[in-house]
Amino acid sequence: MREQLVLLLQLQQSDVKVRELQSAVIQLPARLDPLRRDLAKLQGMLDGERTKLEETNTWRKAQQDHIDRERDSLKQAQNKFQASKNTKEFNASSREVENKRKAIGDREIELKKVNEAAVQSTAQLEARDKDVEALRTELANSEAAMADQLDGLKAELAEATAVRDLARGQVETQWIKIYDSLVGKRGYAVAPVIKGVCQGCHMALPPQLNNILARMQSIEMCPRCGRLVYRKELLEDKPEGEPAPVVEEAPPAAAKPAKQSAAKRAAAKQAAAGAAAASAAAAAEADDADPETSKSTS
Repeated sequence: MREQLVLLLQLQQSDVKVRELQSAVIQLPARLDPLRRDLAKLQGMLDGERTKLEETNTWRKAQQDHIDRERDSLKQAQNKFQASKNTKEFNASSREVENKRKAIGDREIELKKVNEAAVQSTAQLEARDKDVEALRTELANSEAAMADQLDGLKAELAEATAVRDLARGQVETQWIKIYDSLVGKRGYAVAPVIKGVCQGCHMALPPQLNNILARMQSIEMCPRCGRLVYRKELLEDKPEGEPAPVVEEAPPAAAKPAKQSAAKRAAAKQAAAGAAAASAAAAAEADDADPETSKSTS
């Protein structure tokens, strides 16, 4: 059974390594997700600003065309003003000229403000475009470097998987079934015992079970968590050639004297009292038999 325990422990170690490598293969590309999100966010902002700038340029062109038409209308109004034949025509054409001049002036002021904002937006857009390009280059370089790391991890994973499969093939079928069931329920199936405590659930094992584990004649399970348990000092960190520790059976406890019952204690007290009374009576009889001695004594 020692060999099966060793194989189960090796299988568990291989399983842990495989799971770690699988997790690393999944998580490694995810490390660049923040950079990808930043790039997507910046690109979205850049596209939005570019769309607004295009709309602004379209509006500017339309406003400029409108101003040009207004100027043509102003020329016609000025010609009409100069051709006025009476006061009524003069006043009407004069008002028309003033209104068109005011409308053209207002549009030109507004267009000037929009042109200045468009120039500023164009400069900002060019700067952000450079930032986006730099971020895109950084992401491409990081992905290229990560591709090499990912290939290395996948190679390690393939090797670790082969080692695990080899270990599984050497374990008996009955233990493989128990092992897989425990891994599914508990995360890992084999737990060491240190100083009589299962390291899977951190509960003390019964002393009898601890002694059974020391003999290494069977594979036992923790009564609480159900994991396969083994004495750590017997399988791990043991120098070659060092004999296995001898498990000494605890000597039987010395029998304690039984306590006297209450009836026996009462009988003993009565016997002692009777003996004392008999001694007193004997002394009194002696005094009566020798009165002279009693007088002289007094």
